Amino acid sequence: MLAFVCLCLVGLVFLGTGTIKALDSRQFIRQVAEYGFLPHRWTRNASLAFIAFEGFAGVALIVQLAPAVPLLVAALLVAMAALTIWGTASGRVEDCGCYGGLLHLRPWQSVALDAVYVALALAGWRLAGGGFLPGAPPPAWKWVAAFAAATLAGAVAWRSYKKGPIMAFELLKPGRRWKANWLKAGAPSLEKGSHFVVLLSRQCSYCKRWVPLLNVIHVEDKFPSVLGLLAVSDPELEGFLGEHMIRFPVTTVSKGLMNLMTDAFPTALLIEDGVIWNKWKGEMPPEYLERIRSFFDSIGVGPQKQPGFSG
Repeated sequence: MLAFVCLCLVGLVFLGTGTIKALDSRQFIRQVAEYGFLPHRWTRNASLAFIAFEGFAGVALIVQLAPAVPLLVAALLVAMAALTIWGTASGRVEDCGCYGGLLHLRPWQSVALDAVYVALALAGWRLAGGGFLPGAPPPAWKWVAAFAAATLAGAVAWRSYKKGPIMAFELLKPGRRWKANWLKAGAPSLEKGSHFVVLLSRQCSYCKRWVPLLNVIHVEDKFPSVLGLLAVSDPELEGFLGEHMIRFPVTTVSKGLMNLMTDAFPTALLIEDGVIWNKWKGEMPPEYLERIRSFFDSIGVGPQKQPGFSG
């Protein structure tokens, strides 16, 4: 019984993480691409195959398909932990991507969980003993169940890749609390007051057109304070600040975390006392645009000289 509980727990984890990835496979594919250990042309297929394998392994563990399955899963988890350590140490990622936007873990938290899963898988394998009936082929229904789970996971992942997320597990969802550990030490606190947080990209030309508008929002009392986020290195951030007359604070986040936060730039958030109240992708809130127009009118800047307001 204890063996079943250990293997079932790990199996349910694999089914859960596989389901999260399958429902929004594009996000997982982007996360795998950040590691950069696979040629670009292989990233998509390898990611989809991994999602299908998670479905297979989850059911195979629960039904105790074969003694090799817990050992294979344990080896895979060790490899994933090593990959997480390497990816974070090299600055490629900050999150393993195992839980999509549902859960953002620090590297040590991800590795610690992997260690727990390895221990459970090995304990289940050891305790099962004769429960696996060594030498006897597993019943056909166990194979059917495992391959059916793999097929379903792969089909759902392919569908969400081709047509978009079936269910998006977003980090930045209205009503969700902003996590202080998403920002580096020294970044402005968002726990109190009203804040307009904007996710930017150096490659986004439209983001650069937002800079004068964000300057106005930040310095005018009737607007919330502005915080810009960029997924760049510190030297690149200095270069970005040097290119524009930026009057609002800008801080950096990892590329992996930025991928979990958004897939479009600019993305803007209104945060009130640490809670995300609203979210806009690619457009400035209309009421902000009207206020900014009024500001430029009040200082005598004609429409032809005002920054772009389209969007």
